[in-house]
Amino acid sequence: MHGATYASRLYDVPHPGASWLKATTMAGYAAYALDIRGYGKSGVPGLVDKAKPYARATDAIKDIADAVNWLCVRHNRDKIGLVGGSWGSITAAMFSSGALKSKIAALVLYAPIFGATNQGWLSFLSDPSDPNQFNPAFKGARPVCETSTRARWDAEIPPGKNWRNESVFQALVQSSLGDDPQAALRDPPAFLAPNGTLLDLWEAFNGRPLFDPSRITCPTLLIRGGADTTSTRSDALALFDVLAAPVKRYVELANGAHFASAERLGPQVFRTANAFLEDQFWM
Repeated sequence: MHGATYASRLYDVPHPGASWLKATTMAGYAAYALDIRGYGKSGVPGLVDKAKPYARATDAIKDIADAVNWLCVRHNRDKIGLVGGSWGSITAAMFSSGALKSKIAALVLYAPIFGATNQGWLSFLSDPSDPNQFNPAFKGARPVCETSTRARWDAEIPPGKNWRNESVFQALVQSSLGDDPQAALRDPPAFLAPNGTLLDLWEAFNGRPLFDPSRITCPTLLIRGGADTTSTRSDALALFDVLAAPVKRYVELANGAHFASAERLGPQVFRTANAFLEDQFWM
């Protein structure tokens, strides 16, 4: 499950060694990545014209339910493993604590976001005239171009650190643009990212969690880059402490930021997640 800006393409970057999906299949699993409504290849016509932020977590878990039910039938299984990153950690956790949680055998929350105040994000998401309100300028969706992608990613990496491969960056940007048939018609070329996700993040970063960890009872792994300022250590550990999972692990990888899975650290992220899933499925 993808995050707030980049669709499932982030987990299938067409570059050697950069695809989480491929690494998962190489570990022996059938791997799928879902584009939530409005994202990537699940684009929605007229998205930018919508007056309100589109595609919140409550909508996303309906899409997850459709995918999970389809996968269980396709592979003749009662349960699957679920991975969610960033905003996708919220949707994955929400699903895994809901009515269909029995269908999740193991849960991996990468760059997890729970419910701690994050002033850096609040300054971006708040109404400039009233910091206690969500910025009304965020309508249905926003365009994301190469320049904004680079700026967003650079802001997540500590100064002087060379954690990102430029060829991987270009592969992610160009494939993301290619997934949106209207991207080339925008100036500069840009794909769309729904803004409902930002409203969810507004709630979480104001200390208002969108899910109840005490209802998550499947084995759960939390994994984050040590320098991540979006998924903070304090927030992730607070989540870890209240998870009801009988098996739970917290892994922090040094020299990685919020997009560690697409940085030089990527293969280590993949191995960590796959090792956890193997432990749960083959116990």
